[in-house]
Amino acid sequence: MSKDKTKELIDSITTKDSLTAVKIAMELNSVQDKTTEHLIKLVASMDQNMKLLATKVLELEKRYERSTN
Repeated sequence: MSKDKTKELIDSITTKDSLTAVKIAMELNSVQDKTTEHLIKLVASMDQNMKLLATKVLELEKRYERSTN
């Protein structure tokens, strides 16, 4: 939705209940944004940990191969 359309929609709200509904929607959106941000950080951390684990496994495999030869 464009800024102009959003402004038109907000300007068209005239009742207190409608304004309350908009406020609640904005608060829910804010909470959802924070949750999404947290999930993105969590997935990035998991990805980093998996890469580190893969690197360590490769190092151990190389050590094992050298020790058995």
